[in-house]
Amino acid sequence: MERKKWMLRLWHEHGERFAVFHPDEQPLPPADVWHSDMYEPYGPEPDQEGRFDPRVIRHLRWWEDTRRFLRERFGLHISPYYLFDCLAGKYQGRFSDEIAEKGERHWYVRALRMGAFMYDGKVGVGFSCRSRRCQRIKCPLNLQRKKNDQKRLNRVDLFELLQIFCGEQKMPLSKAVSEVSAVFDLPLHDFGSPYYAIPKEAFVKLLNNYRDDISRLIKNFRNRCTGKRSQLVYFIRKPPPEISQNHFCFPQSIVAEGTLEGINHPAVILYLHLLVIRLEATIANRPFSIPTPAEIETDTEVGGYKISRRSAQRYLEHLESVGLLPDKNPRENV
Repeated sequence: MERKKWMLRLWHEHGERFAVFHPDEQPLPPADVWHSDMYEPYGPEPDQEGRFDPRVIRHLRWWEDTRRFLRERFGLHISPYYLFDCLAGKYQGRFSDEIAEKGERHWYVRALRMGAFMYDGKVGVGFSCRSRRCQRIKCPLNLQRKKNDQKRLNRVDLFELLQIFCGEQKMPLSKAVSEVSAVFDLPLHDFGSPYYAIPKEAFVKLLNNYRDDISRLIKNFRNRCTGKRSQLVYFIRKPPPEISQNHFCFPQSIVAEGTLEGINHPAVILYLHLLVIRLEATIANRPFSIPTPAEIETDTEVGGYKISRRSAQRYLEHLESVGLLPDKNPRENV
């Protein structure tokens, strides 16, 4: 309750300071946004080595530190309306020689805005893009992505902003975390590995729709992972509870490295099932082992995409032949 009163006072003071509303007339936020855990830290407890979840940097308590970081690290001036220039052109070079240099510079002027955004049900510091002319469609914030039917983010956090500035190759997430950790004087562990989170119902429907056409199954699974309706999440061992409750998570590497294309067999269905149950075992703190054909038949029937025990045996043999079973080849894919 005290936190709510404090935030309401800030709300009123902001309205008076910028002549938005007189404090007596300042509208209250809708009652349904006042969830007590919305403003709590992300992963407030450190791990055994004293390091915090990197998402803790999103917390609103780091608002001023974030502004200071951008000013000292990049020399950025953030306006009273929290607008500032995008530095993608400065650090990654010209987008194209076919575009007038002066015209491209206009893409970046006060293109970004710092604000408070929602991250998985929590309010945090983030950044959005306002530039309607910028053609850097590889940027996750780029407004042109909608026209090209590509997934677009409406906000990114500080780590993703560094990647937008410098490029993912020069600024991988691990390096971004390291830089922020040093400046904020806050020990942070890595984000972990990237996974595609697919809604459970959509995954089951995908398997049932294309189980008789494996090439289309692989193609549609890839499209589903990289499309608008899935999301990329990072974790070390277990996905966040808000993700695992309604989604199945698959390593980004199986798409990036063409693992399913390498299988190119109905055993793809079993392979995806094994990834699902392996992660479920990790979430439940159970050891994982390859199930028997009978167990596979029972589990997949419950899951809604039944694999007969005879098919399961053939699929297991195929996965073994291509080196995707850990007892024969200790790869991380299964």
